[in-house]
Amino acid sequence: MTLATSGRLALAWLVPAGILTFLAAPDLFTHWPNLQAAYFLRDEDIQPLVGLSALMTALPILWRLVRRPGPLWRPPSATAAAVLAAVAALIAFFCWRLVFGGYAFSRDEDMARFGAAILTHGQAWTAVAPEWRVFAQGLEPEFVRFALGNALWQPFYLPVNAAFQALAGPLANPLLAALAIGALFAAARRLWPDQPARAWAAALLLATSSQFLLTAATPYAMTGHLALNLVWLALHLRGGRSGHAGALAVGFLACGLHQLAFHPLFVAPFVLQLWLGRRWAAAALYTVAYAAICLFWLEFPVLSLAWQGGAAAGGAVSGLSGQVAAIVAARHPPTIATMAENLIRFITWQNPLSAPLFVLGFIPAVRAGGPMRALAAGVVLTTAALIVLMPYQGYGWGYRYWHGLLGSIALIGVLGGAKLIEGMTDPDRRAAQTLFVAACIISLIALLPLRALQVHRLVAPYARIEAAIRAAPVDVVLIDSKGGWYLNDLVRNDPFLRNRPLVMGARALTPDQLRALCASRRLGVLTAAGAARLGAYAPWGAGRPAKLGLPPVCAGAPVTEITTLPARRSRG
Repeated sequence: MTLATSGRLALAWLVPAGILTFLAAPDLFTHWPNLQAAYFLRDEDIQPLVGLSALMTALPILWRLVRRPGPLWRPPSATAAAVLAAVAALIAFFCWRLVFGGYAFSRDEDMARFGAAILTHGQAWTAVAPEWRVFAQGLEPEFVRFALGNALWQPFYLPVNAAFQALAGPLANPLLAALAIGALFAAARRLWPDQPARAWAAALLLATSSQFLLTAATPYAMTGHLALNLVWLALHLRGGRSGHAGALAVGFLACGLHQLAFHPLFVAPFVLQLWLGRRWAAAALYTVAYAAICLFWLEFPVLSLAWQGGAAAGGAVSGLSGQVAAIVAARHPPTIATMAENLIRFITWQNPLSAPLFVLGFIPAVRAGGPMRALAAGVVLTTAALIVLMPYQGYGWGYRYWHGLLGSIALIGVLGGAKLIEGMTDPDRRAAQTLFVAACIISLIALLPLRALQVHRLVAPYARIEAAIRAAPVDVVLIDSKGGWYLNDLVRNDPFLRNRPLVMGARALTPDQLRALCASRRLGVLTAAGAARLGAYAPWGAGRPAKLGLPPVCAGAPVTEITTLPARRSRG
């Protein structure tokens, strides 16, 4: 690898990173970040960004140091790919136990468990106990769909991810991560049957991503999106009746994972490629099949309620129109800074070479046509949709809205690497192999532990706070989220309301509902200031006195403020 070529690789990191940092700069210098994306940039991502930029700046020097004559390394056998997949699954599972402590941090993750509990009872909806229906909005203030006057509820998200969680519990996403690596390896072998090294490079780029491994340690649907996208790709590339039929079956599951839009955005360029290639029968099959699949999942809430015997199902719960309205109502205004922050978070959570190789491979992928062009178009199409509909991800380990594209980015990156080393001498090729392996090692022994520590630092206090809520000697705990972050995510209940105490979001309740609770229940209260004293992150008002606005009738009622954590059990 010549100095000029190694410089190209370094610039493929430094230029995009510099542009993104410039675009995100306004949020870096505000007193308090307005969104979690800016907070994560300042608190977690800027240090890896600087460190990786320094490493890339030194890349030409490192290249000269490792350039030595010697035989080229041969890729392992395909059987070893199964070992790599199994190791990744084990890492993800142990991260779930050790890093997350078995705690599902976000509302999205809790909704997967909420839905799994309902599905294990053979239901798509479950009944809300009559005495609690008037409080239903407080019991589940976000991401829950109600029907028949709060008599029934189900997660807002579609059910396939919840089904995976119901089937395999904490093993579901580690197993899906292993499936993703295997499917990526198979797809790469289909794309480049005479280049097994490329399949291994793609699998290693994915398996050494901190975003990939830590997201696989959670109930997030994003690991399922990635795995099913890659299985779909491998089957589509296989072709034939069995390949296309299998791809459509996988597509049905992928569309119903949690939100409909992600998988069709991945698939659409491939279907367009079929039309452009005048493969009329296959193009028509995919177009009609996906139209039917999307229509089914769009109307799933209405259909599932009708199947379960809900009266007047069509008017009781919204299908397509309600889902579109909810997405539009919940969206944040798109900003250049927010998207730049998302992408900085993404590139610093991957293998150090993933981003620059993707940058170098994007134009060659477009020029290559066929599946590679479709993969590149899928990245562009998904990004455009995200900018319009969901520019703000809230929180996530990396940029989770791009998670389903990790396989596409790895394959495009492998193509970029192949173009980079074309015409090299054997010593240069061996140096390229050495630096690639070094990047994988750095990703696993430096970046992954750093990210795991950051995740644990954020998640562990909330796990302890939830334990304090569960241990409170009261009937209902009210959570006032004003002035704190992630406190609404602590409002979580069993779908059958078997847990005690029940937890409610205070700001989703009316004064009359609060008055009724004060008169009939023992209450606990958690405010943002109290949560901050227990370790929760609270950028505004942390430590300031914060009182929940209870009605006057509650003045004499016994209300317990949650300010202490439960004692840890002794191992002796």
